[in-house]
Amino acid sequence: MSFRNRPVLDRKHRPRWQDELRTQQLIVAAFALAIAVAIGIFAATAWNEHYDAHLKPVAVADGVTFDVDDLGRRADIIGSELQARYDDLQSQLGGFRDPFIQQSQQAVLTAVQGLTPSAADSLVLSRVLAGAAARYGITVDGAAVTAEVTRRQTLPERLKLSVISIAALPKDAKAGATATDADWARALSDIKAIVDQIKGGADFATIAKDKSSDASASSGGALGWVEKDDVSYGAYFTEALKAAKGKLVGPTKDDSGYHILRLEDRKKAGPNAELKRLLSGAGISDAEYRSYVRGELLRNAFNTYFTTKVMTTYQPAREVSQILIKPLQGVPVPQERLRHYLAAPIPGQQDQSKATPAQWAAALARAKAFRVAASKPNADWHTLTADSDDTGSGSQGGDLGWYDAASSGFVPEFKDAVAKLAVGEISQPVKTQFGYHIIQVTWKRNTPGEEASDLVTMLRADPGKFASLARDQSEDTVSAPKGGDLGWVIHYQLDKALSDTVFGMTKPNEISDPVETTDGFYIFKLVDSSPLRFIPKDQLDLVRQTGFTRWLAEIRATANTWIDQQYTTAATGA
Repeated sequence: MSFRNRPVLDRKHRPRWQDELRTQQLIVAAFALAIAVAIGIFAATAWNEHYDAHLKPVAVADGVTFDVDDLGRRADIIGSELQARYDDLQSQLGGFRDPFIQQSQQAVLTAVQGLTPSAADSLVLSRVLAGAAARYGITVDGAAVTAEVTRRQTLPERLKLSVISIAALPKDAKAGATATDADWARALSDIKAIVDQIKGGADFATIAKDKSSDASASSGGALGWVEKDDVSYGAYFTEALKAAKGKLVGPTKDDSGYHILRLEDRKKAGPNAELKRLLSGAGISDAEYRSYVRGELLRNAFNTYFTTKVMTTYQPAREVSQILIKPLQGVPVPQERLRHYLAAPIPGQQDQSKATPAQWAAALARAKAFRVAASKPNADWHTLTADSDDTGSGSQGGDLGWYDAASSGFVPEFKDAVAKLAVGEISQPVKTQFGYHIIQVTWKRNTPGEEASDLVTMLRADPGKFASLARDQSEDTVSAPKGGDLGWVIHYQLDKALSDTVFGMTKPNEISDPVETTDGFYIFKLVDSSPLRFIPKDQLDLVRQTGFTRWLAEIRATANTWIDQQYTTAATGA
């Protein structure tokens, strides 16, 4: 009989031990499978956790991907520098300048709150600028990096100084007065007498409080720690640099009088041990720190390029005017824009209850006279409201802004009069507890966007109305009084969307479409164009300061960049 044809015992005829063995085998197999599944789940979970904590991409720039570990190391570098800066500032406390030092400390704490977004941006921007450097002929060599690393990891020499100043001008001198020879002689005599007193044992701090004209007098003349490049007291540092501790320096003549200094203490230049300790504790290698510093130097080099090569004296320019319609806060509701003139019986008084009939009659006569003037063609409310007794709105052409007619806080008489007015209509004198008002509704809208669209339609039909509408409707407090005039605008003076619109216009009197921004809706009118115009120094300097980040954004836009939203400034609220 072949193996295949052997008889098979059914379950009833199998020995019991065979069933028990089979059961045990099944149980072992089940346990093995469960263990394998558990190990698989654990391994997958561990891998996912490792991936999310270390390997997950957080940013991309020019084909280079940065992961969580890259971001963490960059954050550790920036955080170490911020912590070291805070601690260094803390060590400088103890003098008249403490409030300024504490402000700097608060700025550091604010920067710490945005540490992760700053680190992500640092990684991406460094890579973008490294890729773009050759295009602009910008280089940062190893020697420059080494020098900058050394500078960052070295604390400067500092002197702890106290000062007593004697002004040449007497305390009761009139504004703009000039010190005479006698004044200077008196100041020199006074400061020499103070030197003699201190050398004779008088207390420096007590004399400073009693006689010093320096702002530090209240703190006994204690300035605190000063270094060579100090904006306010760098000259004092130079004067006292070679002095011995506890010794007086001066008298020294300055722009306002004479002063003496005392060197209280000295800290020699040396390694920033705290920064090095923090970097080492975070596991930051020299190569990683140098890479970060190189990126910072690249940014500085691009800033120099922007200042000297991009923002040159002659620039393409557009002469433009603008109207700004600010966005609504909350749910849009129908609104009216109002302006008024107030003639009070007792000008300058909030309470008019004691006004005489004659005073009320005089106020009514003023209101009527205003209405006659305001009703004339091309009447200028900005001129006419100069003597309005509502001084707040009077200086703004009587403008009261936008109001929801249904829920405004106006007194009943005023509210009732507004409800009866059509746009452009000027009311008869309206009597309230404050006096007589002449009211005009200048516009009605459902949304700011609707208003902007209506303004564009009106202005394209008659560009000559731009100045008057800008004065009445624009909510930019700087340009509105000038009829919206911005003067000559150059590249990088405005944000990109606004600049693109301005330089996209080509014909005089051209009116732009509304440009929506976070500030509201902008409408521009082109007055004139110049392919190359001499730019005044003050305007050029301002754009050099404010326009660099816009230029960087332009460079960045040409690169392939991405940052995970959770690591952006907007997402973190930093």
